Amino acid sequence: MNLMKKILIPAFIFYCSMLYGQNNACNCYPTTPKERQDRSSAKHETNYSIYKLKKDTISVEYIYGWGDLYYLATKSISKKAENPKSIRKHNTPEDSLYILKGYMWFVKTEDNDCDFHIEIGPKNIDGDRIIIEVPVENIKTQQKIKDYLNKHGLKIMGCGTSNSKKAHFDKGIPVVVVGLGFYDASHKPDTNHGDKHTKKHSWELHPVKEIYFH
Repeated sequence: MNLMKKILIPAFIFYCSMLYGQNNACNCYPTTPKERQDRSSAKHETNYSIYKLKKDTISVEYIYGWGDLYYLATKSISKKAENPKSIRKHNTPEDSLYILKGYMWFVKTEDNDCDFHIEIGPKNIDGDRIIIEVPVENIKTQQKIKDYLNKHGLKIMGCGTSNSKKAHFDKGIPVVVVGLGFYDASHKPDTNHGDKHTKKHSWELHPVKEIYFH
């Protein structure tokens, strides 16, 4: 019986992973099970109706300010999925749905969870950017992004190219993003959050509900 379990359980996990990978825009297979991903319940939220929508459109510069403004509040957030302190933090931007206007500069498929990791910044190519993430569950929006980029001959890192330079766009794409505020406790400011354009800031919009190209 123990031998049978050792054979069947890994086979079942592999089978589920295959199904999961076939049901997203880039046929991605997550390397980390959903329940073990950092702050899993917070970043995989799907019930947007329970959050207040901020009616005023914000910019990436507005999000830059969240780091100092909510510094003390974020110190108590745990990244470990099983820790009760990993849930969404009340009285911070994690309580609200935002409409962000900016420019898309880079899209990458994250290996661990198959989310689309996207850099949004100002029009200036050298400006600081923030990260937004479209979760794997949001198949419609992931596919929308992929189709738009394919149409314009642009690549997604990990889904069409493994060359980071090719995946960074020469010109920013104007977008409007709707998503929840999120503090990425896995990446502290000025460390390893993305690349040189995004590492200053740990605040994101994640999950992203919708994105509009214009």
